[in-house]
Amino acid sequence: MRTRHPIVAIVAATALTLTGCGRTDSPDTPAPAGSSAPPSAKPPAPAAPLDAKAVLAKLTAAKVGVTKGAVQNEDTDPNNLLGRPNGYTSRASADLPGGDTQADKGSVDRGLAIEVFPTVKDADRRAAYIKQLQQGAPILGTEYHYRADGGRVLVRVSGKVKPSQAKKVEQVLTAM
Repeated sequence: MRTRHPIVAIVAATALTLTGCGRTDSPDTPAPAGSSAPPSAKPPAPAAPLDAKAVLAKLTAAKVGVTKGAVQNEDTDPNNLLGRPNGYTSRASADLPGGDTQADKGSVDRGLAIEVFPTVKDADRRAAYIKQLQQGAPILGTEYHYRADGGRVLVRVSGKVKPSQAKKVEQVLTAM
């Protein structure tokens, strides 16, 4: 019986010693050198999702040649997809050099159209649909398709716009 007490004492002492091993610092320990944020600082809030108006504003500010920009509403949406099932949540359009200024107002043929969808999958479906239409009926023309905001924003640039001009739009969208 005498040997049990020293073993119990050793086990208890080891348990007490290990209890404090889960944390290597104390609340009073300063942040490591080079750390600019205090330990209780919250990470920055994620950016709000973009809408067509914000994308149009960024393209306009970047001076890529965007003129006569307009945000569509349910009365001016040429595709009647705004706010509808399987449609986009916002839309804008603008003229770009090389686009057809005689085309219908709001038409991608004038330069570009910005369509924002609730999900990336919805934007993918729209882009695939347009591509399929144009491949099946070349008379419909061509378009460049660019994405922003993780893929939710589909920016359609008329194929009439020179590739160098379309590339400027792509560069701005990539930087967003």
